[in-house]
Amino acid sequence: MEFKSVHLHDNLFFTLKNIIMQTALIKKSSSKLFITIMLLGLLSGCMKHPFPPIANEEPADVVYGWYKLMAQIQLNTTPPQVTLQNIRNLSYVGVGLYEAVNPGIRGAVSLSSKLYQMPDMPAAEHEAYSWSASANAALASLFRQLLGGLTDANKASMDSLEKVYNDLLRSHVPDAVFTRSQTFGRSIATAIYNWSTTDNFNTSSVGYVLPVFPGSWVPTPPTFAPPLGPFVKDSRPFLESSLTSALPPTPLSYSEDPSSSFYKAAKELYDIGNALTPEQKTIAHWWADFGGPGLGYQAGIHPLLIVTDVLKSRNVKLEQAAEIYAKASIAMRDGIFRTWRSKFHYNLLRPITYINKVIDPAWTSYLPTPPYPEYTSGLVSLYAPSMQVLKRTFGDIAITDNTYVFRGDAPRSFDSFSKLVEEVALSRIYGGIHYRFTQNISVEFNTNFGDEVANIKLVPSNHGNDDY
Repeated sequence: MEFKSVHLHDNLFFTLKNIIMQTALIKKSSSKLFITIMLLGLLSGCMKHPFPPIANEEPADVVYGWYKLMAQIQLNTTPPQVTLQNIRNLSYVGVGLYEAVNPGIRGAVSLSSKLYQMPDMPAAEHEAYSWSASANAALASLFRQLLGGLTDANKASMDSLEKVYNDLLRSHVPDAVFTRSQTFGRSIATAIYNWSTTDNFNTSSVGYVLPVFPGSWVPTPPTFAPPLGPFVKDSRPFLESSLTSALPPTPLSYSEDPSSSFYKAAKELYDIGNALTPEQKTIAHWWADFGGPGLGYQAGIHPLLIVTDVLKSRNVKLEQAAEIYAKASIAMRDGIFRTWRSKFHYNLLRPITYINKVIDPAWTSYLPTPPYPEYTSGLVSLYAPSMQVLKRTFGDIAITDNTYVFRGDAPRSFDSFSKLVEEVALSRIYGGIHYRFTQNISVEFNTNFGDEVANIKLVPSNHGNDDY
């Protein structure tokens, strides 16, 4: 049986109305984004859908629209959210998305059977659901509950986007099915949020005592802020293996001897920083992800935007999109967890501290040095495992990152996901905030972790290349 298709003239009025509402609520730079979202949703609604649908037959436009909206909201959030907290929050959203779609994936298992101390999720109790409606309800609820710094205008934009998708879905989904789907998505969101409140996540340094030894980390100029996240290692990760996983190998032995390997590693950064080329500065700036109006997206959003663009370009359906967002989210959350275990285990000083003490007291890094120990790299722990999930799914394909074209920067194109990750690592060397040996080890360590996440079996047969 087929239900009626959605025709352009039937929905033009309410679509235009919502576009007007959106553009009135957000800055002019965001209006093109919303028009694109509305038209994508409208065009997907014009297709006839067999019913009841399964998730691999439904488009993922709803998901892409929500992630794009969240990026726009966070781009203009003042002040930016705490980096680690924001990554953690976004990661729960990805898990919740998968759970809201999971019953519509034939033979798939819940992440509650894979993630550490994750409770059983609400069960789908009927065979007829719209998984797009479920995803829309879950994402709307999760983003409202988990994202910080939302203004009244942000909340109105979210309400409006949710309504646009609801109206499109109602036009070809029976009322009872739509209501059931929406209720299910919201129940998943509530369960995920409640679970998130028990993870003991704490970014404060209150009560933490800095260790003191030759080469130990100390607060860095210009603000000399206390360390961020020394107790993140005590929070609950997504994977039980993260609690006991091997730490990265011990970094180079600290030495102030000019003939030592450690001195040479610091001197390399000093020399690079004193002769940065325009291209090196562009690379450092592109991957810096400084949160704030017109500056850049907050940490965690940028890799998810790359995921979104890759999935959209390949016309990935809702089933596979939900699985990839979940795995990318797991990779980012536990990549941070494992990296912060390393940071506060080794407590290695930052290059600026060493260089100011041993080489040049007036030197400063091109990028501001973050307030936590150096080894290993937090930025690489976001990109290397999440890009490895994409690489294992689609192969090591060419990719173009358009994230910052809105501010006039040229897109950055790469021959492969691997080359993108290499540049991410190099960006911190050019920025003067990580030693090269740290970046090399961080790429290897986090790429291997990305393989672990990619290997999580959720569906009977993967869509990509299992043996890559």
